[in-house]
This record gives sequence, structure tokens and C-alpha cells, in this order.
Amino acid sequence: MDYYSWDALQGVLMLIAFMFVFTWTYLLIRLVQIKICGKQCAAISLCAVLSYLFYHNLREHISEWPLRVCVISFSVQTVVAFITAVFIYRQEKTHLSAMSFREGFDTLPAGLCFYTAGGMPKMVNYRMDSLYFNITGEHLSNGEEFWQKLSDGAFPCSISGGEQPMICLQDGTAFSFMHSVIKVKKEDVYELIASDITGLYELTKELEEKKKRSQQINARLKALNSTMRYVIMEKELLAIKTRIHDELGQSILLGRRFLTSPDKVDADQMLSQWKNTFGLLLNEERENWQTPYLVNTRRAELLGVKLTIEGNLPEEEHLIAVIDTAIAVHTTNVQRHAEGTEAYIRTEEDERFYTVYFTNNGKVPEKGIRESGGLLNLRRMVEHAGGGMKIRSLPAFEMALKLPKEKITEDFGDYELSGAYCGRLQNDSSDV
Repeated sequence: MDYYSWDALQGVLMLIAFMFVFTWTYLLIRLVQIKICGKQCAAISLCAVLSYLFYHNLREHISEWPLRVCVISFSVQTVVAFITAVFIYRQEKTHLSAMSFREGFDTLPAGLCFYTAGGMPKMVNYRMDSLYFNITGEHLSNGEEFWQKLSDGAFPCSISGGEQPMICLQDGTAFSFMHSVIKVKKEDVYELIASDITGLYELTKELEEKKKRSQQINARLKALNSTMRYVIMEKELLAIKTRIHDELGQSILLGRRFLTSPDKVDADQMLSQWKNTFGLLLNEERENWQTPYLVNTRRAELLGVKLTIEGNLPEEEHLIAVIDTAIAVHTTNVQRHAEGTEAYIRTEEDERFYTVYFTNNGKVPEKGIRESGGLLNLRRMVEHAGGGMKIRSLPAFEMALKLPKEKITEDFGDYELSGAYCGRLQNDSSDV
């Protein structure tokens, strides 16, 4: 081999030796990155040192090293480096690095917070930190204080507290929290988990609304069933009255026939029939179920509304239908719209008028009341009876009817109520 060929070969051998030093150093760094610092790391460190010594001796005494020794050394290092690379590749696939673990921890859909006694956070993922920021406007710095406020339901967005508190943010997102204690190196670490329950919470609200609606419908059906009994009684009473009317007509015809042809009519039978007919008319008394307002007061009880009446309700024939309708409309609106359980009726009277006030213990209307359906029909009946009606919604619902004791046709739609109540009504902008 000439001088130039041997010189080129020496350069190649030096480059290969240097590449192996670099390769072992790189593999050692990779082992440290994947947290493998045991015997494998020690073996690779030894290989890196031997490779460096081989490169140093080769550079100093390259002319004295046989070519065969260099080839064998390079072959052994290649095999060991390949095996080490395969080992590192498999470890990377089966073991998480600190960065990979952190990225996975932050991308979890659930919020996680681990803290020690005193509230010092050890690990908080992005979901939990952003959730805390949405609630308080700050970043999570005390896990124990956060859990205590959740348990007490102290946040404005809290739905419930206790062992499994729930919150609902302004955007409608709902979360449920779980708290537990785990042991890490014989030290108590507290774990707080926030789970997104928006879908379940919306379904629960929908079911509660449907349940409330079904209860209202059930109560109304019960009330309707009770009312039907009175309707049937009224129908039977009408049939009885019709029969009495027919018998009275027969008695009159029989008397007329007796006057024209006395010899063709049995006088004793005629007198007995007249006696029975007039006896029914003279002794006719109103049944208990025919008492004014009984049907709608019983209906209020079936709807779950306790009706409290202060004073005497009007018993004039031209006012009974008006007051009866007012009771029905009021109790229905208390149960359906105000979600109340008690309805109050107070009656005041003077020489000429009745003034009847209707209130309840339900929620206050959110805005002015628009008369429609029952209220609109009630106003027409009141004005037809010669009275007037006023409604206010703030600070609480109150309806007042002023009705004349005598049956008149004069329009009192713009009547003035006496006393403090009148003043409140006139100053209420929500009147309709």
C-alpha cells in the first residue's frame, strides 16, 4: 500500500472512532432523559469511556495499530450501539418522560389538583387552574381553601356543597368535585377532581321541570275530577227541578179541569197532589255542595293551595259568579305561575260596595302582568257587574276587585280604592 492510500485509510479510521465516541455520548444522554440511571447507564458510560480511550490511542499510535484490531473494535461497538439504540427506542415507547407526562396531565378533560396539608399545590393541571380562574379570577394557590369553600357552597356559582359539591358557571357549564386522600412516600397528599357534568345537569333540570309540570297537571286533573262531581250533582238537581216543574204543571191543569168539570176529577187526589207539590217547593233547601264558592275552595285544596279567607265573601246572586271566577283564576295562577302554596282573600265592605283583595305567598312577578285568558275574562265579568279591577306586581302581586252590592250597570272601571292600598296601586307602574 502506497503512502497516500495509507494516509487516507488512517483518516477514515480516525473519523469512525470519533463517530463512535459521539454515538456513545448521545446514547448516554438519551438514557438520562428517559430516567434510566441504573446498570444500563453505567454500561453505556463505560462504553463511552473505552471508545474515547480507543480514539485517543488510535490518534497517538495509529501506525502501530493493526487494521484487523480496528475492524474488530468497530464491529463490536456497532453491535453494542445497535442493541442499546433498540433498548432506548423500546423504553421510550413504554415509559413516559416528565414532559410527556406533564402534557398528558394538562390535556385531561377532568380537572386535577394534588396538594399537601396546608393547601400547598403539588400538581395542578390546566383544566383545574382555568376552572378556578373562571370562579375567582385568580390562579389556584391554596387547594385546601378551595375545597373548603366548595364544601360550604360559598361561591356565587355553587349549586350544592357537602361531600360532592357542584357548581355551574355563567356559560352553563357544570362541574362536580370529588375529594380523597392518598399516600405518597408515607405522606398524605390530597386529591381534588373536577368532572364535567354539564349534560347530566341539563338533563336533571329538564327532568325536574317536567316533574313539576306533571305534578301541576296531576293536581289540575284531580281538581277537574272533583269539579265534575259537582257538575253531575247540578245536572241531577236540574232534572229534579224539571220534574217538579212538570208535576206543578200537571197540578195546575188538574185544578183547571176540576173548575170546569168537578164531577170528572177526584178532589181528594187533586188536593194530595197539590199538597205534595207545594210541600217540595216550600221545604226546598240548598244542599251543602250548593253553598257558594264551595267547589272552587275545594279545587284550591286539590291543587295544593291553602286558601285563607278573611271577612265574608259576597252572597248576592249577581256577584257570586264573579267572586267564584276570581277564586278559580287566583288559585290557578298561584299554583302555575307564582309557584305558591297559600292564597289569601280579604274582604272589606261599606254601605254600597265590597272590596276584595287577592294575594299569595309565591314568587314576585319578574315584570308587569299582561292580562289574558282568565284575568281578562275576570275583568270583563267585574265591569259587566258594574265594578272595577286593579292589579299590581311590585313589590308583590295583589289584585283588588270593587263590586257594588246592588245590581247596577254603571261602569266603575276607574274606581278609587280607599286607604293606603289605593295609594300603592296608583303609584305602581306595573299596573295593567
